[in-house]
Amino acid sequence: MIQVNLTEKETNLLKLFLDNEQPLALKQLMLSLDVSDKTLRSMVRKINVSLRQFAAEIELIRGRGYVLEGGDKPAIKRAAEEAGASEQALAVQVFRLMIDLPGYVTMENISERFYISKSKLNGVLGKMKEQMKPFGLTLKAKPHHGMRIAGEELGKRLAIASLLHEDQYLRPCEFQAVERIVVGEFQARSIRCSDIVLENLIFHIKIMLRRCAIGHVILLERSGGYEDNPDFHLTDAILGGLERELKLTLPVSEKTYLYSYLIGQISSIKQDTLKDTRVKIEMIIDAFLQKIEQVYDVSLWDDSRLRSGLVFHLEPLIGRLHNDVHLKNPILREIKQQFPFAFNLAVLLAEEIQRIYQKKLIDDDIAYLTMHIGLALERDVQRGNIHFDRIAIVCTTGQGTAELLKFKIEHTFPNAHYVKTFSLFNKEEVVKFVPDIVFSTVPVEIGGIPVEIISPFFTDEDKAKLTVYQKRREKERLIGRYFSEDLFYGALSAGTKHEAIHKMCARIAETGITPPDFEELCLIRENLGSTAFGNLIALVHPIELCSAVTKVGVGILKKQIDWEGVPVKVVFVIAQAKSSEARDLLLLIQEIVHDSSLMIRLCEAESFGEFKRILLKDAGR
Repeated sequence: MIQVNLTEKETNLLKLFLDNEQPLALKQLMLSLDVSDKTLRSMVRKINVSLRQFAAEIELIRGRGYVLEGGDKPAIKRAAEEAGASEQALAVQVFRLMIDLPGYVTMENISERFYISKSKLNGVLGKMKEQMKPFGLTLKAKPHHGMRIAGEELGKRLAIASLLHEDQYLRPCEFQAVERIVVGEFQARSIRCSDIVLENLIFHIKIMLRRCAIGHVILLERSGGYEDNPDFHLTDAILGGLERELKLTLPVSEKTYLYSYLIGQISSIKQDTLKDTRVKIEMIIDAFLQKIEQVYDVSLWDDSRLRSGLVFHLEPLIGRLHNDVHLKNPILREIKQQFPFAFNLAVLLAEEIQRIYQKKLIDDDIAYLTMHIGLALERDVQRGNIHFDRIAIVCTTGQGTAELLKFKIEHTFPNAHYVKTFSLFNKEEVVKFVPDIVFSTVPVEIGGIPVEIISPFFTDEDKAKLTVYQKRREKERLIGRYFSEDLFYGALSAGTKHEAIHKMCARIAETGITPPDFEELCLIRENLGSTAFGNLIALVHPIELCSAVTKVGVGILKKQIDWEGVPVKVVFVIAQAKSSEARDLLLLIQEIVHDSSLMIRLCEAESFGEFKRILLKDAGR
């Protein structure tokens, strides 16, 4: 089966072929997977062996690249997804086996237990190391003994909570009393928190109980001064109830651990300061909405769902910030990649929070805020329509049909102020009308004005064609206005992100549109949160609007560089003036970031002309 024979990288290569019907160039694939020519060809041969069962094959079309031919592609895609999930699942299972072991275990024992080869196990262990790394855990090997998971007990507990589900780590109904006791204490104190926070707390307590039961006690020094804190009394009540119910005695260090975890999970705002906190939150949201309207011309004042969502999220967040506690966001990378524009807006919200509370938010905190803002932007976009102010109609099938066509077009474009019909033989009048677009039932050229050919009945197909046309026209306008050859760096040589930023800012400075401290302002923004959003691209921009005009510098790196743990090959530096079109530009850039196939092609652009052709190809899809 595919999931047995393919590595994670081979599975990713297969997914690229499944997602692209057109041939993929060898260089593009090498760049995307960061492998050599020889390795890539070897991977293709191995995948083809697995594809025989589907009567499919990856073929090389000379001069164009590789393409997947034949077979049941939906079935192959399901198998490929299972392949990726298989190695991930195996890594979790091996972690579950090893985390509670008192000593070492050999590769032979693990291979036999999971019925996998040693070569396959090596890949699984590599995946497991990646998963454990954020928690300070490593694999420690000892000759003739095997290997074990090494690290602090706190890191092990956090890893268990992050990598395993409750039913993967605990036996059915184990420590069942925890939920009843915790929920009871929360209700007795009228503590507000989300179901997710409550579930996490209950799971962490169960992990604590199990680890203590097998002799793994956490070592934390107790510090005084918090006995009067309501969260400390809550901790005392929960542990007291557990000790009575389970007939056990927990070490004092475990109470310190639970207290430390508890203050990071729930809002510790006292009732007498809650009103003041809510007033400040409303002020923060107002300042944020005003700033994004001034900077990006984005108005979200009327979105009540955004405001209520932010209020609900900010109350516990501020409680955590008081204690310098930050929650890990497991989908941080995906959020930054999917919502780069919303993430930039969330950085502005984080600035307002820092201004009021003198507490800096990390990327994980900002990503949680991004979700609320991203959804609000999606709702705002859905409310928008294709807009033409002046529409000319050329219809050759008679006055009655022309009037019917005019009625349909007015209904489709209610924001158009002027819609007028013209005769085919009266082009001069059309030119004088100065329309944004001409809808014509026959092919016609009128003084360079955009013309869209439609049927006399303006069908749904015509409307779909118009949407494609409008998107392409808008993309051409934005590219022509904001991208230019003098700001294109086709072979950027840089080994670090700071070197890349310096060279790109120097190139933009040569145009005279940016102030002397432009690079410094970009680095200040970078320190607030990495601008590498995935898909091989970084979107560098200053912390404030400071350019005489809005332009985008583009750098195609000779080699990928590591950008805060994210590979980057393309660098955009956005020098932005205050403009009502800034939002449209950033939404275009967001569209570019989302398109993996487009990004791979852009990485190969050596000239501005080629870069522009790649951007405009398939515009309006």
